[in-house]
Parts: sequence; C-alpha cells; structure tokens
Amino acid sequence: MQLRLAATVTTLCVTLAASPLAASPLGAQPPGSVEVGAYGQITRVDPKEARFESRAPLSLGVRGRVNLHRQFGVEIEASTGTVDGIGDPPRRRYNQLVARGTYTIPLTDFSSLLIGGGVSRSDYEVTYHFGANALVGVRTAITRRYALRSDVIFNYQANGGATELGLRTGIQSTLGPFDGPTSRDRTRGALTMQEPGSLEGGIFAQQWRLNPIWNLRSGKAIGTRIGAFITSRSEVEVDATYGRQAVRDGGQNGQTNAPLPGGATFRVTTFAFRYVQNIPVTSRIALLAGIGPSRTSYEYVDYWGVSGVAGARIALTHDLQLRGDVVADYGTNARVFDYALRLGASTVVRLGR
Repeated sequence: MQLRLAATVTTLCVTLAASPLAASPLGAQPPGSVEVGAYGQITRVDPKEARFESRAPLSLGVRGRVNLHRQFGVEIEASTGTVDGIGDPPRRRYNQLVARGTYTIPLTDFSSLLIGGGVSRSDYEVTYHFGANALVGVRTAITRRYALRSDVIFNYQANGGATELGLRTGIQSTLGPFDGPTSRDRTRGALTMQEPGSLEGGIFAQQWRLNPIWNLRSGKAIGTRIGAFITSRSEVEVDATYGRQAVRDGGQNGQTNAPLPGGATFRVTTFAFRYVQNIPVTSRIALLAGIGPSRTSYEYVDYWGVSGVAGARIALTHDLQLRGDVVADYGTNARVFDYALRLGASTVVRLGR
C-alpha cells in the first residue's frame, strides 16, 4: 500500500514538473501574450499649471500591454477624471495618455517588479502638455490569468515644466500566448509575417487634408509609430504626429467661434491607438487595415475620435520594411473627417520566441 502510494505521488510530481504551466512561474508572462486591465489612480498635480482647485484628482483608467519577452513589454494606458477648475469652465476633464516600455524583474514565483519609461500627454481641458513618463510597479499573480498591479508614476512635462506624481492600483488579465506564423506562411517565406512578441518601430512623413471647419490650411507633418505583434498577422500600434498649420482665412472663426489671426500657425498633433491586421499578398508584400481610438489637438481645441488606416507594407529584408498608409480621423464631437497620406520606413525587432 505504501509502495503504491509512493509511486502515485512520484508520478504526480513528475507530471506536474513536466507540465508547461507548472514550469512557468505565475509572476512571468510568456512572449506574445496580451494583458488588459483597469485601475484607479490618484495624482498630485501642479495646480497653477493645471488650473485645478484640487491638488490630487482621482481618475479611472484602462491599460493594454503586449509582452515581447518574459522581461520586456510595451503598454499604452488612458485615464480620465472630473475635477474642479480655476476659472472657466468650473468643472473639467483631466486626461492622461501614456505609452511606455517596461522591464520586469522577478521577485518570487508569484510577483515581479516593473521598471518603465515612455512618453505622456496630460490634458487639463484648457491646455495640454507632452512629456516624459517613469514608472515603478509591482505585479502580483492572483491566478494564472489574473493579477493585481500597483504602480507609482512620475510625469515631467518638458514644454510646461510641470510635474505629476501618481499612485494607482488595479486588476489585469492575461490573454494568449497566440500562435506564430502558419505552416503556409513559413513555406511561402512571407517576410511580412512575424513571431508573436515582435516589436515594430518606425518614422513617417505625412500630408494632411484638414477639414475646413478648423480654418487651418492642409500641410505636412512628421510622425512616429510603435507596434507589437500579438499573432503572426495582427498587431496593436500607437502613433503620434506633429505639424504646424497656417490659418486659412485670417479674421475668420475657427471651431471655437473665435476669430483666428491671419499669418498665425497652430500646432496640430494626433495620438492614435489601433488594432491592425496584415494580409500577405506575396512573400514581400502585405496589405493592412486597422481601427482604434484617437486624440487630436488643433492647439485651440481638442477632440476624441476614431482613427482608421489602410495601406501596404513592402519587406526589403526581414528586419526593414517600407510602409504607405491612408489615414482617416473622425472627430466624434465635431462630426468631421480629416485625411492623411503617409510614407515611411520601419524596422522589426524579435524579442520573443
């Protein structure tokens, strides 16, 4: 009886040791997996720059993350809250958009330390600032799919000199890892297909066609993008553009019904997050289409909206690709479209399997 029990226990231990789930610590995340979650945040802001009555507004946020490697990941998050303002309007929104990379340091089989940095955009409704973001956090596994994450963040806004210090905590869930290239893609040698967890970074030049409602001339802009593949054909990406556009008709109203001075230029920026699907056509060419939320600022007015992209990529090598896109941004409040034509290059870094 004792020998039989011992044999049973030994067999069970060997089975668990051989299991991929048992071999993988709960504190580590497999490359190509995706994490989504929500959090609550309290932030200490500069009241003069933000024009808030409250020095520590509360916000709710959502986060999406792609694990490129067991220790490297990229994530984007957005938070919003309502606060009391100084002057007009008395009640306003406080929004944050952040894109960052993180490095994970395992602490135990169930917890890990995260250190990260990236770029941020803080919107006080009456003004907004871009800046740098730093993060230190702890991720604690609850189950294999769910975890508790708590972070301390710091934002430095270079153009305004203001700082923000935030504390947040929330729950997140892990999806995947997903499959890599199919046997057909491997047989065809499709250079546009990537392993899950691959990172794409690039720059592009853009020609805008702005809606006349803004009273701004269409013009050129520059931008950058970063994306992460979650399957061999699908990726999530974030891009940002910057341009200065001249007033079309001096003395005529813009979207705020206030006249814009002739000869002046206004800063126009976009920040978009999309899901993009790649469809291989040949071994070196793929068509792509994507959609997601966006935030567009015309310096004197800001809008949330929806951004769609359609284009093609050409693989010069497995690591270097050319990409051309047509982008349509729809401002939900103004109910108008802006269009853009883009051409750029990107490189792919494989940190995953």
